[in-house]
Amino acid sequence: MTRAVTFRPARLADADLVARLIYMTMGIEADWLFGHEKRVATLQVLAGLFLSRGNRVSYNLASLAEHDGQDTGLLLAYPGELLARLNWMTAWHMLRVFGPASAIRLIRLQSAYGDLKETETDEFYISNLAVFPEFQGQGIGTLLMAYAEDLARASGLHKCSLIVAFNHENACRLYEHLGYKIVHTSESRHPKVAEGSGGYHRMVKILASSTGIAQEMPGK
Repeated sequence: MTRAVTFRPARLADADLVARLIYMTMGIEADWLFGHEKRVATLQVLAGLFLSRGNRVSYNLASLAEHDGQDTGLLLAYPGELLARLNWMTAWHMLRVFGPASAIRLIRLQSAYGDLKETETDEFYISNLAVFPEFQGQGIGTLLMAYAEDLARASGLHKCSLIVAFNHENACRLYEHLGYKIVHTSESRHPKVAEGSGGYHRMVKILASSTGIAQEMPGK
């Protein structure tokens, strides 16, 4: 790389770009959860959620990596203690925009994930991390992970957690290389989850001292 990768808080104008990056991390499961609401495209639903503060994909929780003036990747992460409220606010957004049936459907579909627990309240949860294909293999994902860990320290937390789908073997190997350990495996028997991911590993890392990468907390 001729220039360093930098990080910045996401802006409202990034909605379409962030929606594409989030979709990269979810694939057909995003279609299943969000893509059948009054024929609204999944990317449009994700962009709408991004623009609405307080849910689990809101702009104030997202950071973007930049290199040579181009947006290259996404980090969506926050303290685990916020997750329950963010989930309810996501359902509230669906209720407000698409009506009661949509919100109830989203809540009901969560049961398809069985015993999967995404994070604990004393952890910093890395919800979504993605790098555009043309920038992969350049270490940007590793830098985003380091940035997330510094954000965790800035929040006063000493553990980071994430979930990774069974079919994302390369990502799982990267996380293990970075010091994350599998603490639980959840294999879903629901056909839609099985088709999308098969199930998830929950991974946790105990953080060492600060590396000084973080610049600004999302949402501040």
